[in-house]
Amino acid sequence: MSHKIAFVGNSLQTMCNFRLGVMAELAHLGHEVVVIAPKDSDITALKQNQIRLIPVDIDCKGMNPFVDLQLVTTLKKIYKEEQFDFIFHYTIKPTIYGGWAARLAKTPQISVITGLGYTFIRKGWINRVAKCLYRFSLRGAKEVWFLNQDDKTLFVEENIVAQFKTRLINGEGVNLEKYKSTIKSPDCPFSFLFIGRVLWDKGVGEFVEAAKVVKKQYPKVQFKILGQLGANNPASVNSQQMSEWEQSGAIKYLGETSNVQPYIEQAHCIVLPSYREGVSRVLLEAAAMERPIIASNVPGCREIVVDGTNGFLCEPQNTSSLIACMMHMLSLSNEVREVFGHNGRERVLQMYDEKIIIQLYKDKLNEFLPEGC
Repeated sequence: MSHKIAFVGNSLQTMCNFRLGVMAELAHLGHEVVVIAPKDSDITALKQNQIRLIPVDIDCKGMNPFVDLQLVTTLKKIYKEEQFDFIFHYTIKPTIYGGWAARLAKTPQISVITGLGYTFIRKGWINRVAKCLYRFSLRGAKEVWFLNQDDKTLFVEENIVAQFKTRLINGEGVNLEKYKSTIKSPDCPFSFLFIGRVLWDKGVGEFVEAAKVVKKQYPKVQFKILGQLGANNPASVNSQQMSEWEQSGAIKYLGETSNVQPYIEQAHCIVLPSYREGVSRVLLEAAAMERPIIASNVPGCREIVVDGTNGFLCEPQNTSSLIACMMHMLSLSNEVREVFGHNGRERVLQMYDEKIIIQLYKDKLNEFLPEGC
């Protein structure tokens, strides 16, 4: 039986990058699949997979309660007009306000907590308000999915969501046919690559400071940053700061891209000294392409990196620890780094293959919808 299924997020680009596989599979099965998100990227991939877009404005950084309440009204109107059979919500505002709207529209839903980010890293009144809003919104969810155990435990212990509603999933899946293993020639200068939104909370400051120290001993080693500057986030790094870092000679800024594959292929080691993740997509893609990894020992990173097996874990917000990991990586032979890369891909194959996640969505729709998926 065909159903109408909505996927709601705060960025069309993110929805396509992270969830196109599952949405395309459901469309292929004959369901009507609709994405509701700000139109911040090209819709070609959606059209190619017979997926419809309903554009909405979502101010991710804004804290105006009247604007946010208007989002509830807007989404409720869409949900009632479209008469969706099921809705999946992602990221904080779609989860909170979309979840509220779905409750009002009496539409079954699942919320996916993709990460806690800025709101939970920095304690204060925003943190407390966010917990209250989550608590109210998630009451209407059939299930709440988490990408790591730490986030799940926090929500249960804070009484934000009931234990019986929670489910732990292994990220959002990686297309292992797209992100294939590659061999890096050892002849070119060794390069460390940071990939992600250029946020202080991603550890980009520690990455730059570590680069300055390591380059004193290894002047030919390259340090590169790939990702969006000036992201719609209070912790974003601005272009002036990036220019200063480049002028110091410590790093090279590569800009932003919708296709990270060639950049991962050209790097020797991927680095993400983040303060907290859901489950890092970048690290999964890097591991799938057999690149060794250096990441922080925090939720969302330590699930992917097995210290000393496919990379190294450094202490969060600790430049000295990051430097030590980089030095250790540089001391390894090419052969050992290749073993690290192979181990990383095997871990992704066993735990994070996109096919596993797609099957989960299908199973849940079979469970919650009349006549199944």
